[in-house]
Amino acid sequence: MASRRLLLVEDSSTMRRMLATMLKEEGYEVETANDGLQGLAKGRLEPQPELILTDYEMPELDGAGLCRALKADKELRSIPVLMLTTLGEAQSKIAGLAAGADDYIEKPKGQDEFRVLCARINAHLRIADLHIELSKQNRLLEAAHKKFTFELGLARKVQFALMPRPPKPRGVLRLAVRYTPANQLGGDIYDFYRLESNRLGILVADVSGHGVNSAMLSGMVKALAASLSIAVLEPGELLAGLDVACEQYFPEGYFCTGFYLIADEETGLIRYAGVGHPPAIVVGPDGPRTLPSNPGMLGIGMVDGTAGASDRLAPGESAVIYTDGLTDAMDPSDVLFGEDRLKTLLQSHYGADPAEILNQVDSALDKHTAPGSPADDINIIVLQHLAK
Repeated sequence: MASRRLLLVEDSSTMRRMLATMLKEEGYEVETANDGLQGLAKGRLEPQPELILTDYEMPELDGAGLCRALKADKELRSIPVLMLTTLGEAQSKIAGLAAGADDYIEKPKGQDEFRVLCARINAHLRIADLHIELSKQNRLLEAAHKKFTFELGLARKVQFALMPRPPKPRGVLRLAVRYTPANQLGGDIYDFYRLESNRLGILVADVSGHGVNSAMLSGMVKALAASLSIAVLEPGELLAGLDVACEQYFPEGYFCTGFYLIADEETGLIRYAGVGHPPAIVVGPDGPRTLPSNPGMLGIGMVDGTAGASDRLAPGESAVIYTDGLTDAMDPSDVLFGEDRLKTLLQSHYGADPAEILNQVDSALDKHTAPGSPADDINIIVLQHLAK
C-alpha cells in the first residue's frame, strides 16, 4: 500500500525535524513547511497532501489563519487539518476548530502520546477516504441522473407525439383535449378513430400508476385498441377485447380502466361503455347527467362482455370524459376535488367553447391543489354538439 502523504507545518525546526522523523518511521511520506504561508503554498503543489498537521502559534500566518485559507480554497478544503499545539486552553482549541481545523491535539511529549497522534491521523485519513469515495459515487450518480433525465425527456416527447390532436370536425361535433401527466411520463392514454358513416370513436384509458412502466403499457393499450376499433361495432366489445389482449402483456399488479364512446358526427347520437372508469358527464340545459361506467378492471382477463348504453347530445350540450386524476386531486387538507365540484363547475360554463371549458377546469384545479399539484395524471376530453 502506498505511503500516505502528510504536510507538517511547524515553525520550530527542532520539533519539525523530530515529528517528521517519527512520522516517516511510521511509514508516512512527510513534507514540511516552516510557517503558514509556506504551508499554504506547499499544500497547492501536486501531489497534494492527504492530511495537514499544523502548529497553532507561527509567524507570518498562524495555524488558525492557515486553516481559514485552506477551507476557503475549493481545491484544498477537503484536506483534513489537525491542529498541533502545546497550549491546552479551551479558548485556543475553540479558536482552532472555529477556523476550520478538523481536530485539535497537543504536541506529543512521549511515545504514548505519539501513538495517539498516529491513531488520530489514521482515523481522519479513513474519514477522508470515505468522503472521496462518496464524492466519486455522487459524481457517478449525477452523471446517471443526467442521462436518465435526458432519456426521460426524449420519452416524454415520444409519448406526447403519440397523443393525437382532435380530428377536424365532419359534422355538428367539436372536440378539445387536455393531457397533463403527474411526472415526466404518464399512464393515461387517449385516441380518436375515424369510423365509417361519419362516426368517431373516442377512447380514454388509465393504466394503474404513473411513470416509465405505466407509460410503456399505455402505449401498448393504444396500439391494441387501434386495431380493435376497426374490428368491433360496439364500445363494450372493444373494451372486452382490450381486456383479453392486455392480459398477455400486463405484469402482475397492473391493470387499466377505460371508457369508449362512438359518436355520430351528424346527429350527436353516442354509444358508450366503460370499465372501472369514472362516468362521463354530460352538461345540458337541465343540469348535468352521467354516462355510467361498469365496475371492474381491464387487463386481468375478467371482463366477460361489457354492457353499453346510448345517449344523444342535443345542440349546446357537452360530454366530458376524464381520468380519475382529476376528481382525486387533493387540496393541502386532503380534500378531493370530487365529482360534485366538477359537475358544478362544468354546469356553470354550459355552452362555453370546449377549449374554454378545459381552461376553466385547469384554473379551478390549480386553485384547489395550490401550492401543490395533482398527484396523478389527468386527461380530459370535451365533446360538444354545436348550438344552433
